[in-house]
Amino acid sequence: MKILFPISLLLISGILFFLVVDPLFTDVKQLRTNVATYNSALDNSTELQKIRDSLLEKYRNISQEDKDRLNNFLPNTVNNIKFILEIEQIANLHSMPLKNIKFESAKPNSQDEKMISDSNMIISNNKQDSLPYGIFPIEFIIEGSYDSFILFLKDLEKNLRIMDIQSISFVVPQPVAKTDTGEDPNIYGYTLKVKTYWLK
Repeated sequence: MKILFPISLLLISGILFFLVVDPLFTDVKQLRTNVATYNSALDNSTELQKIRDSLLEKYRNISQEDKDRLNNFLPNTVNNIKFILEIEQIANLHSMPLKNIKFESAKPNSQDEKMISDSNMIISNNKQDSLPYGIFPIEFIIEGSYDSFILFLKDLEKNLRIMDIQSISFVVPQPVAKTDTGEDPNIYGYTLKVKTYWLK
């Protein structure tokens, strides 16, 4: 009888350890790990807030004129009309009329997209969709002398908005002897393909 009592105590304590104490101890260890993770996240959050405040302070110190220049340099919308007007304004400075303006509107290409019916999501295979900026291509014709065209290109290069000239082609005027229409033989027609960019 005296032996049964200590054995039963040992059995009960063992059962209590495995059923109660050990799971509680495991939970405590998990909670400590979570606390360490949350503390680390909190430290990172505090550091990010300091960086954010520092960047906001720097942004507030930028003059409005510089902000406008940055917005013109890489706008946050495509604003194709404004871009075309800028090109036309540069062309008008050199008395070169702008003609046959063509540009592509952003239309989804069914070949470049896959539809997931369950979530109604569209996944695009087009690499441009993953870029942080959009690309706006435009094609136009200007007419004028070669010297005016060179000046136009220089002004286009100095323009604040980012743009890449993809290609230039031109039409050579007819020789003087063959022109019966009274057209100036020194006036060339230049076809330009240009791309500009905007932040998404």
